[in-house]
Amino acid sequence: MTDPDTGESTLIMRRSDYDDGMPHAAPENLREWVPAVRLVKLIQDRVAHLPAEAATNADARNLAAVLLWCWATGRYNSWDIAALCEEEPLCHHLAGRTHPTRADLHRYRRDHEAILRTTLAELLKSVAPEAKAKAAKPVDWVAEAARRQKRTLEADQEGPG
Repeated sequence: MTDPDTGESTLIMRRSDYDDGMPHAAPENLREWVPAVRLVKLIQDRVAHLPAEAATNADARNLAAVLLWCWATGRYNSWDIAALCEEEPLCHHLAGRTHPTRADLHRYRRDHEAILRTTLAELLKSVAPEAKAKAAKPVDWVAEAARRQKRTLEADQEGPG
């Protein structure tokens, strides 16, 4: 897969096996709406305001940032996400000195599911084009965030990508 902003190649992720085929509030890859660098900055801003129980130290904040980045860019499999922390420059940047394993990502995601869902919903809403934000039918960003979290569970059940 080639990043539209940088032209760099990254891992190819599977999605079609668990895609429900329904229209969604946002594109799988939010880089269709905002440049990657801006998306990273927005994620860092959201992570800086996480509740204390989800941001106990720098490693916890890095795990949150990595998960938010991957969910925002349509990558769900925890094995793939762990590999992205080594191989994709922006994901590596968000991981900082953390080298998360699939188990680390899974544990953090499980322990902070509600906080991550709320934070992802806020991120989705903040990058939505103005027309989406002012649509006659309000968008349920929490439902969209929950759908992305569910896709991670489904992808992880499939095993390594």
